[in-house]
Amino acid sequence: MIKRKFKQYRGIECLNCETPIDISEKYCHHCGQLNSTKKITISDFIEEFLSNFYAYDSRLRNSIISMVTKPGVLAKEFNAGKRQKYANPFRLFLSISIILFLTFSLSEKNSSNTQEINSTNFINSDKLNKGLEQINDSIPNVNKLDIKDQINAFRNLNKDSIYTKSQLKKSKIGFYYEFSSFRNFNKKHPNKTAGEALKELEYENTQFNRFLFNKSILFKTNDIKNELTEYFYQKLPFLIFLSLPIITIIFWLVFYSKKLNYTEHLVFTYTYFTFLFLCMILFNIIGEISENLFETTTFIYFVFILPIYFYKSLRNFYEQNRWKTILKFILLNPLFGIFLFISMLVMIFLGIILF
Repeated sequence: MIKRKFKQYRGIECLNCETPIDISEKYCHHCGQLNSTKKITISDFIEEFLSNFYAYDSRLRNSIISMVTKPGVLAKEFNAGKRQKYANPFRLFLSISIILFLTFSLSEKNSSNTQEINSTNFINSDKLNKGLEQINDSIPNVNKLDIKDQINAFRNLNKDSIYTKSQLKKSKIGFYYEFSSFRNFNKKHPNKTAGEALKELEYENTQFNRFLFNKSILFKTNDIKNELTEYFYQKLPFLIFLSLPIITIIFWLVFYSKKLNYTEHLVFTYTYFTFLFLCMILFNIIGEISENLFETTTFIYFVFILPIYFYKSLRNFYEQNRWKTILKFILLNPLFGIFLFISMLVMIFLGIILF
């Protein structure tokens, strides 16, 4: 116990706001400062710091346990006035968000070496393609068509080669291979301008094509699809953070009959997405251990665990019967889907510009 709280050190006037107080009061009833006339010492300073840290630590522990084991209950009790038991939902959300961004940074640094190694593979695969073509030229014309089809099939699966526009059109290869071709060309001919590259690759020298070419050389590997997926996954917390006020409006409209004010809905939104961010931190840690385990756990979480958690959160917080909750659960999913789709389109547009 902190010695400064002892009765023998209490005064009859608050040292902070000079409000008259009774000696029986531990804290000033006006400003809340500790009623103590004792001069602070090093031991008092350390004891007070540890006491405050433990108090926050216990609230943090209570908050996390409640979020994991009792979906929606933390927000309900916090709105009901039980605020000493839990950490402030907004501050907790910001703290978890910072930790989540740190885990993204660590995972990005750890994967940089592997990406640099993979980025040099296009040279070997290009030589292999030339070898296949030489073999094709030495075979009688009767079999050339089949061999060419096999070469094209091989190329369709090869992200480390350079293709012209006509080759991609003939092989019906997707958008990602255009990006990888641009990137591979730049790696092979780093001194050539975007206009020269587009001309050799049979693309029109338009502003849009130059924009795509310049963006393609910023990728770290030829695995364009996975790199874009990882990029937007890392930006998902930021998108959610910006979207929370609008998401809260959706809750307020759907559960208007509960007569809760906007802030009470906002508390629920913060606690729900804090749990989501906690899970994403766990997934990032799992991803550092095993990529396959990461894919399996995220699939199970988003397909099975998260919908069940969301339903239970709605049921516990809004306290409506099972069928009403199920109906609004079904209603909320397409509303969130439409909103997130629009947000994702905006994010993709901004992401391509800022990537």
